[in-house]
Amino acid sequence: MSSMADDEQVKFVLRLSPTLHKKIKRSARTNNTSMNKEITNILNESFSRTSSDKLLKELVTRLEKKKII
Repeated sequence: MSSMADDEQVKFVLRLSPTLHKKIKRSARTNNTSMNKEITNILNESFSRTSSDKLLKELVTRLEKKKII
């Protein structure tokens, strides 16, 4: 099985509530971008934040073990 490169794109249909659709549309307009790009940015930020949160928790745990904090 071949792996996909990061620059390849996959089409994905997503169902949204009208309220969420309006929020994304408004945010995209504010950021002067398409809704697709806005959703992609939100997802990327979400995964990045999750990784950062995990690293921060690990660092705090290490510091606590060394009784630095």
